[in-house]
Amino acid sequence: MSTRSDPEARARWGPVAGRLWRGCLSVLIALLVLVVGFWIWLATLPGRSEAKARDALRASVEAHRQQLVGAAADGTVTDAEIARLFLPAKPAPGLVAVTRREGTTGVVAGLLGIGPGSSVLFATETYVTGCFAFDVTVPVGENTRVTSRELPWERCTRR
Repeated sequence: MSTRSDPEARARWGPVAGRLWRGCLSVLIALLVLVVGFWIWLATLPGRSEAKARDALRASVEAHRQQLVGAAADGTVTDAEIARLFLPAKPAPGLVAVTRREGTTGVVAGLLGIGPGSSVLFATETYVTGCFAFDVTVPVGENTRVTSRELPWERCTRR
């Protein structure tokens, strides 16, 4: 038995078979990487959608805060102005309560953030709700200050 490769075997398979095998293996590995990448992208889609909805909720809070500053520019904030700013948007209830104490108007409202859908097959949206308190203070001779803070959701579900 010789250690050299058999000329018959070499003629039967030749160098083409090795290249063909390596080429098919490379294509299979590339397809596996693509399938795993798509699976990871699909598995993390709900989390990314919720994060974008939370960003939209934060932007909504900031927009409402700025609108309250504009509404209080004349020195007072009326109930009608507040009700116009905090309309309900299902599943968020909108305006929940207004309180007035010693020059500060407190507003509690449920707000909504909308993000892209978390489904590839269906056209859906991701909703995130939050309950927020806005304190509007109009000091004499100074600019209006509006602060916001998040409250437990239960504060917005009780009426």
